[in-house]
Amino acid sequence: MASVKKLTIGNTILNIGFLVLSIGISILYKLVRKFLGLDFDTVDVDNKKNSTIYERIIKSKDITEIADIYGYIVREHVITTEDEYVLVIHKLEKKGIRYSPRGKIAYFHHGLLTNSELFLLGGTKERILPFVLVDMGYDVWLGNNRGNKYSMKHTKLSIDDSKFWNFSLDEYALYDIPNSIDYISSHYDESAKITYIGFSQGCSQLFASLSLKPELNSKLNLFIGLSPAIIPRNLNHPIFKAIVIQSANNNEFLYSMFGNKAILPSVAFWSYFLGSSLYEKVVDTSLVYLFGWSGKNMTKSQKRIGYPHMFSNSSVKSLIHWFQIINSKRFQMFDETCNIGMTKLSNLSSVSRSKTSRVAPFPIAHHLNVPTFLVYGDSDILIDMENTKELILNINDKMKNNLIDIVNCPGYEHMDTLWGKNVVDDVFTKVIDTMEAIHKEPKVNGVMVTLNTLDESSSESC
Repeated sequence: MASVKKLTIGNTILNIGFLVLSIGISILYKLVRKFLGLDFDTVDVDNKKNSTIYERIIKSKDITEIADIYGYIVREHVITTEDEYVLVIHKLEKKGIRYSPRGKIAYFHHGLLTNSELFLLGGTKERILPFVLVDMGYDVWLGNNRGNKYSMKHTKLSIDDSKFWNFSLDEYALYDIPNSIDYISSHYDESAKITYIGFSQGCSQLFASLSLKPELNSKLNLFIGLSPAIIPRNLNHPIFKAIVIQSANNNEFLYSMFGNKAILPSVAFWSYFLGSSLYEKVVDTSLVYLFGWSGKNMTKSQKRIGYPHMFSNSSVKSLIHWFQIINSKRFQMFDETCNIGMTKLSNLSSVSRSKTSRVAPFPIAHHLNVPTFLVYGDSDILIDMENTKELILNINDKMKNNLIDIVNCPGYEHMDTLWGKNVVDDVFTKVIDTMEAIHKEPKVNGVMVTLNTLDESSSESC
């Protein structure tokens, strides 16, 4: 008990120190900007119209306000998962257009520490894939993981209870993704299929879900994976590597730093407090030191409007899970055999109690069976595409026919498949062409007849 109190006091002191330091930096930065005659939060864009739009995006409180800027409506759908988490799924509609269910369905799902807003932050309308698809006649849904900005409820647990935050990729795969897909499917007849578009962890969540619940394969007609974080490369940045090694071998390490509940709980405060310009610099600097990202493929305007809405809550446990995957170099379920310090996590859920093989890899090779189209950047250290491709194709003859293409975008980093300067031509056009082909091509036993599938020895470039 005494050690917990010491950790709490230590964390409080660190937070106060960071607050004082940030206030000093913020005041100094604003004074310098004012002295130089520069507007602190002005977004550098080529025309006044875009500047006005971007300023409104920065100040938007939620996805509804962001969509409204472009003339779209967000319908909020609430679902309760099998383990009683309350999730919010967003449905996009065009203003002034009477809605009726259509046959083409797109479901977007975000990555780690983000939320559904991520997909609506491209700046101009043609750079926002969900809006483009709505205009093309697609029903567009955007999901949210438990614990993020939009899904902070449980039927019995409070967010102040550490049990609420007892989840990792396992729970996303067992509940959030399957229950969301089932809910969306319930709005259509049985013949309707969903195109799943995942970004980063949104891709690994689907792979894990399909491996644990193979019946989901039949509800999808296509999986689009943007920057698919399944198996990261060897991370050589000293700070990040040290944290990964320490955390993967001893869960208590991260719990001692961040507690056993939420990570990034105050991100909205810091974004507001620092202002978009300084916040952009703080995020950019952090990404450089942690991942070596240059951000050279994104404009300053893109960062300025994207970063304030980019991050959201998740559990500390979900972060530890990724460190375990990176350290073990395999796409595995959560390892509860490590020293878990403050909370006996294995006693908190029926799933944990019933699974003695929790450290087993997700059985992707045996159960994955959906047409797949992947896009990644060769400068993205969070993706090891060779190992990912091997994982998908390993002893899985079905996926040898279903892997449509793997597009390698030279010089692209992790966020560039959503926000890169040339993302429309390099990524979105190819994604849309593939989606449209899926709806037009005849199929035999679920496999497309005329749309070319990937040769195992090659992949396409942007």
